[in-house]
Amino acid sequence: MKPLKSLGIISRWFLRTSILLFVIALFFPIAKQINFNHLSVYVLLAFIYCLFGILLFIGGFHKNSSLTVISSLIVFLISVYFIVSNYGGSILDFKFIIYMFPLSISLFFMANGNN
Repeated sequence: MKPLKSLGIISRWFLRTSILLFVIALFFPIAKQINFNHLSVYVLLAFIYCLFGILLFIGGFHKNSSLTVISSLIVFLISVYFIVSNYGGSILDFKFIIYMFPLSISLFFMANGNN
C-alpha cells in the first residue's frame, strides 16, 4: 500500500499542534508563576520550554525554516534534560515516556524544517 503524501501537510500541523498543547498543558501554569527574585532552574526551563514550543508552532507560518529548526533544537535539548533528570531506571516509566513525545516531534522538525 502506498503512503498518502497529500496528508503530509496535515500531519505536520497535527505534530505542531500536539507539541503546542503539550507544553501549554504541562508547563504554562508553572511558567506563569515566574518570580524574578526567586527564580529556580525548573521554572526557568518551563518558561523556555513553553516559549520555544509556541515558537515552533509559529515557525510553521514562515517561509524559511530557521525559526522552526532553532525552536525544535531548544525543545529537543530541554526534553533530553527532562528525560535524563527524571529517569527512574525503566523506559516504561511515565516520566520517561511523556518526554519522548516532544523529543521525537522536535527531532522531526529539526531534521525536516518546514518541508
